[in-house]
Amino acid sequence: MGEEKRRRSRVCAQFDAYVYSDGEKIPVSTQNISMKGALFSPEPRLAEDRECTVVFVLSKEVTVRLKGMVVRSTDEGTAIDFESMDENAFFHLRNMVRYSARDADMIDKELQVPAFEPQREGEDD
Repeated sequence: MGEEKRRRSRVCAQFDAYVYSDGEKIPVSTQNISMKGALFSPEPRLAEDRECTVVFVLSKEVTVRLKGMVVRSTDEGTAIDFESMDENAFFHLRNMVRYSARDADMIDKELQVPAFEPQREGEDD
């Protein structure tokens, strides 16, 4: 494989969630999770390059909604890149990742550095 490009630690953790895509509510479970995305158990109904919303229901009062994109869907798992979230979702996702991490302080250190380089005006994707 190529050079590791991830800038956020992935932690092994199982969280149940729902993915909403094309009007369908699909139950899923994480294999690992980071502040930038998650690998879910294989789900053939989630095709690559499909926009979606991931919803973690942590309690009756706490629901975490993340806008995402399916970036890979194979027999090994379905990877979703988190593209946007509100402050509340960020707070809860951070706690989910920190709770599951071997070194919770490392997660906070990583958040001090941007996960991607900002695109400069006039540059193409």
